[in-house]
Amino acid sequence: MPLPLPLSRDLAQRLIDQVAPTLEFNINVMDPDGRIIASTDPGRIGGVHAVARAAASGEPGIVHDGGSPAERVGVNLPLRLEGEIVGVLGVTGPPERVAPVAQVLVLTMALLLEREREMDDSARRDAADRELLSRMVSGGLTGQKIETALAAGVPELPPPWRLHAFLAPDEAGTPTPDGGAPQPREPHRRARFGGALWILTGGRTAGVDDHGPAAASFPSTTIEDGPCANGDELAGSAQALGALAAARWLLPTPPASGVLRLDDLAPELSVACLPPATTAALASRVRPLRPEHHRTLEAFAASGASISATARELFLHRNTAIQRLDRITQLTGLDPRIPPQAQTLRLATIASRAATPRSPRSSTDDG
Repeated sequence: MPLPLPLSRDLAQRLIDQVAPTLEFNINVMDPDGRIIASTDPGRIGGVHAVARAAASGEPGIVHDGGSPAERVGVNLPLRLEGEIVGVLGVTGPPERVAPVAQVLVLTMALLLEREREMDDSARRDAADRELLSRMVSGGLTGQKIETALAAGVPELPPPWRLHAFLAPDEAGTPTPDGGAPQPREPHRRARFGGALWILTGGRTAGVDDHGPAAASFPSTTIEDGPCANGDELAGSAQALGALAAARWLLPTPPASGVLRLDDLAPELSVACLPPATTAALASRVRPLRPEHHRTLEAFAASGASISATARELFLHRNTAIQRLDRITQLTGLDPRIPPQAQTLRLATIASRAATPRSPRSSTDDG
């Protein structure tokens, strides 16, 4: 159980400002020592209210005849949060008139305090999630530290873990609101940074499609890795997804599900980790190619280097497919029918996407 929220001057005054406009009486909030820390009468702030100090012990303090300037006729009631007295609420006026008002106000302020505490706890959890996930993605945490943090966090996240990155739907880097994002049923941590919404799930091996709405209904591309059994695996997965999210223009157009799997993105990850000069040099190898050449390369690679399957996929005569492959070899100096050169062509095609950054959801040619 978290400790009661300290009743600071700013918070006490904010609470008074929320309830005072509907009342005709002066309201004070005192700390447990009886010092007035907030009031509808600014001149009273700082005074010590002896009766309020007594009321902090748990008994109502009623003043029938004003004594010191800090003590005026009225009713003082202990203000509790989660059973602990955190201050005293005082309402100035004839006790028989203000006692019912004070009873209502002390309950109202207790509810407002509870809401403030919950908001404060939520903000701390959000900050902790963002710190944890951003350090994982940037490579700032070792596997052992990740395991320790996930075991001690709120909620606890037991393995296996799976990390998802929901990329912003445009290049401006504005994360999509959570409203359309899948809501995991299992324990999870989530945070927004780097133009993506990151969700780390634990305790199950379910995929994105098992988390409520289908991924296709979420207006962005999702990249994810498979289940990670330990912290070292999760650290590697997080850094790989982070590299791809930072170079999202290298990603291929996703399938209808909107989900790209890390296991299928090894070439894109390789290019994302290259120095810019190397990426530019690779891209220059395929600069002479036309869109139909890029489509032929994609189909040829997807078919397992089968000319017949490539021709069927592109609705071409087999001889036309051969002619295109020959032309690609002539223009680039790389033959897609020779496996090592085909790999270079694949990386060069991916690198060429960096020359024209686009949204991952773009319908333009992928090369």
